[in-house]
Amino acid sequence: MKLRNNYFKLFILAIIAVFGLAACSSNTTQPAKKNNKEKVQEVSKDNPIYVDKKNKVVKVYATVNGKYLVTPTRHGLNWVGGAYGDQAVLKAYANPLKFNEALIEIGGVPAVEKGGDTSKEFKITADGGKVIKGDQVKVSITWADAKKVYDINEVMVDSTGKNLDYRFGGNYDTQMAKMTGCYMCFDSCPAGITSNANQPVGTFQSGKAQFHGNAKVLPKDGTPVVLTYSIVK
Repeated sequence: MKLRNNYFKLFILAIIAVFGLAACSSNTTQPAKKNNKEKVQEVSKDNPIYVDKKNKVVKVYATVNGKYLVTPTRHGLNWVGGAYGDQAVLKAYANPLKFNEALIEIGGVPAVEKGGDTSKEFKITADGGKVIKGDQVKVSITWADAKKVYDINEVMVDSTGKNLDYRFGGNYDTQMAKMTGCYMCFDSCPAGITSNANQPVGTFQSGKAQFHGNAKVLPKDGTPVVLTYSIVK
């Protein structure tokens, strides 16, 4: 009887061990469930532009150019490899042609399409000025220690007090030929991918307005920032 009881105990222990191994095997080899939600890829210096088609936004990595938090400039954001790459409040790290393509991917329509008619790029104002046309572009910006996501008008200064009204000018062919590097210009521009429709062409050069970054809000020189663009329809 004692021998039979021992066999019975061994049998029970064997069953427990088998189920225990099965449970361990299940826990260690079962593949994790996939998250069906697309993860938004973070932008970086190595991945400076990200197109989020689902949410219809373009994210651009840049760094602050401290010089133009106090010194006036015509350029809000320029590619570091462009002709005016060191003359903007913010430095971008991707060719502006990629920025042009990215805005089109989220549904933007430029004033001048690739290979298009440049005579339709501007609207003539009552006083004879020329202001950029194209889809309106909403721009916001933030960084690691920012208190919030800022509208572009909270971080840039127009000496006349006017808000920036960015439009998708396009100018793909001009950028291809001249490669000025201009992503965002502070006045209407025949070369910038986007530029400001609230100030006509030549505003900065004529001295009628000065533009610079807002030193009270933007972080110090060299700080990475992320700009987010969407098309206003």
